[in-house]
Amino acid sequence: MAIASTRAKELLCSRGSSLLWRLSSSWLRGGLGMAREEFPGANCTGRRMETIHSDASGASDHFKVAVVGAGPAGLAVLSTLLDVGTDSILWIDPHFNAGRLSTYTEVPSNTKVKLFQQYVTTSPSLNRYASQALAQFDSQDPDRGCSLGLAVRMVKTLTDSIRQHDMNRVRCSESFVKELRFQDGKWHLDSGEVVDQVYLATGSAPSKYRSVKGVQDIDLDLALKPSALPDIVSESDSVGVVGSSHSAMLALRNLVECKVRPKKIINFYRSPLLYAQYMDNWILYDNTGLKGEVAEWAKEEVDTGNLEAKEIVTRICVKGRSLDEQLELWRGCSKLIQAVGFSRNALPKIVINGEELMNVEYDPLNGRIADGLFGYGIAFPEQTTDPRGNRELAVGLWKFMRYARETVSKHSLHLS
Repeated sequence: MAIASTRAKELLCSRGSSLLWRLSSSWLRGGLGMAREEFPGANCTGRRMETIHSDASGASDHFKVAVVGAGPAGLAVLSTLLDVGTDSILWIDPHFNAGRLSTYTEVPSNTKVKLFQQYVTTSPSLNRYASQALAQFDSQDPDRGCSLGLAVRMVKTLTDSIRQHDMNRVRCSESFVKELRFQDGKWHLDSGEVVDQVYLATGSAPSKYRSVKGVQDIDLDLALKPSALPDIVSESDSVGVVGSSHSAMLALRNLVECKVRPKKIINFYRSPLLYAQYMDNWILYDNTGLKGEVAEWAKEEVDTGNLEAKEIVTRICVKGRSLDEQLELWRGCSKLIQAVGFSRNALPKIVINGEELMNVEYDPLNGRIADGLFGYGIAFPEQTTDPRGNRELAVGLWKFMRYARETVSKHSLHLS
């Protein structure tokens, strides 16, 4: 579900994991995860625990694993741990409500229905609940996309089922993690629990360059929600959309089709639209190209120049312009939507043997951050290389599950 620019793709080949993360929040990068406001570093009053799970030693606050985050990536990690026989798991999330995915119920997916189904059926632990979790897909074409609202219901159903039926192996904590401290070979949570391994699946939120004085920012989440737009824009507005990603094209379409269409819609972009290309058993530009109904719309309305010919949309290429020069262009808008990527949510404070880890980097091939500490999901995406040698950062429900199954079992071999 993530979209990155051609420039980001080029840079991706030349640097290590630090740059890989920066690229995931650069121009045109898109995706889904847990919202910053859903996982802030706030206090934990009102914290609720489900079950008191003791390990073999009898200590009620010692766990083999803690999974932080209950969005699609956190669920993929948790189910994989269950599948490989891990018990004594602490699962932490303030809401257990499908993470940031729950924000996008009106967004059309760029993932085929059969991959949502595969997300469930690949994991024996999730497949136990497949009949209920996948019922809403029965009427859907497995080779086409669907509303992400269906995927939200799927994740919520699976999460609720695990919380209800796997209480002997998983303790759920409706809380936040403010600090992780590593000492004596164990991770200590600020809430008192001690764990052998921690998996961070804490998600990301839309990022932007800078605000422009006199120009009102429209939050990307609201721009992707057609029902919200009529209350945000007016017929007298000039609205700019920055980017050419999946999110940018969807925001552009929502403006064009809004019952209160602005008098002027401007698309500021750096690169031509890039489309995923289906090859033999693989996809070129799988994570950077447009897919699904948004791709079909963009080909018909944007790439053909149809919207410009009708004077509905003006497109302005800003390639080669400095940010200051772009900001000057944006001043001609009354409102602005920046679809320029997603930035990692605030992480817990991480202290290793008394020293705070200030710059959190990870291995994009296995998720490792430090001894016993791993990152997954849109905040810590997997690096993939296609048959032509193109490197991308893989984001999407099925990709989270596939990556978890390839790597989590190797990490779990080291559990005591």
